[in-house]
Amino acid sequence: MPSPSIAVAPRSVAAHQSSVGRLVNLIVDPATAFRGIADDSRWLLAFVVAVTLRFGSLFVFYRPAVTPVKTVLGLVFQVTTVAPQLLLASVLIWISAKAWRLGVRWRSTFSVVTHVYVAYTLATIAVASVAGAVLPESTEVDLRSPPFTNLAWFVPELGGLARRMLEEFDIRYAYVLVLLGLGLRGAAKSETRPAVIEALATVVVVRLVGVLLVQALQ
Repeated sequence: MPSPSIAVAPRSVAAHQSSVGRLVNLIVDPATAFRGIADDSRWLLAFVVAVTLRFGSLFVFYRPAVTPVKTVLGLVFQVTTVAPQLLLASVLIWISAKAWRLGVRWRSTFSVVTHVYVAYTLATIAVASVAGAVLPESTEVDLRSPPFTNLAWFVPELGGLARRMLEEFDIRYAYVLVLLGLGLRGAAKSETRPAVIEALATVVVVRLVGVLLVQALQ
């Protein structure tokens, strides 16, 4: 009598990808990049890459004078600038995910946000590089808001609240929302697509309200 066989589901390769592999997939196959992130939430390499990209882009676009002391202080400044942004964004996204019962852990949320920030930084540098190549040399390229990325760039005479709101219609933010959606789906223990959409909508609303409040207080 043949012995009964037990079918064992193969382990997902994506769930055990290396930190480098996840960063590569972030660009070439984002859906795969976030698979398994609920169980493997490493984020340190992504954080180092984000800081390095931001720091390196300053030399490319602004060409500051370089000394050992300025280099060290510049790196420290980037770390102390990037870390609070990531923490604040992670808190907002984690609370939104909890509110919609996505079952996302804090560490997984922070890992998702850090990887998405790497992609956002790369996209910003890419757009700024293209703009610098095609626009006249007299055009100043602002890394915080590169040309062609948001609606405010097309109406330079506009100011105040109207301009600030138009800046929120940014193609990079749409890219970030897509990546965050994939990240939350990968990080959630009990993922449902409507809950992911509702969590992202909550994040967008809170951000817009924050922009309005900050603008009103200025």
